[in-house]
Amino acid sequence: QGGPQRHLHSSVCCAAAAAAAVAAGGGGDLTARIKEDMKAAMKAKDAPRLDAIRFLSAAIKQREIELRQSGTEVTDAEVLSVIQKMAKQRRDSIEQYKAGGRDDLAGKEEVELQLLLSYLPAQLSREELGSIVAAAVAEAGASSVKQMGQVMKLVTAQTAGRADGKMVSELVKAALAGK
Repeated sequence: QGGPQRHLHSSVCCAAAAAAAVAAGGGGDLTARIKEDMKAAMKAKDAPRLDAIRFLSAAIKQREIELRQSGTEVTDAEVLSVIQKMAKQRRDSIEQYKAGGRDDLAGKEEVELQLLLSYLPAQLSREELGSIVAAAVAEAGASSVKQMGQVMKLVTAQTAGRADGKMVSELVKAALAGK
């Protein structure tokens, strides 16, 4: 009684529901969201996106294995740190490929970077980050670049995945150099 058509309809409905849940930020569990995105990419036959998600999934699995040896579980914070690390690698690769004139490979890396950034929390603007840095400099009582480590510790604790470490470092150096 309508076998293949009914099956197709239910698959489409399930995929649409999963996509809606992901778009709404539902679930809260980042690894579950990544798995759902992988399923959606498989169904859509979106090879570049699927490859990027598989790389991410493998990196998370590797981190899981590392943590399992110490007896701890993978948390969303751990997953975010893996994503940040991979995003930094993509940025570095893009820079290198552009310097080498390989725009085709740089484009591929940019697609992967955009996917990774979609899993990170909203990034702080340069202005927001500047005010956090200024507050951290005041809190630490820092007056020279020698105290950069103290300020960086305070800033990274507040930004936790919402800012690029390179930008934080630049802003802290600029704030301390002006003193």
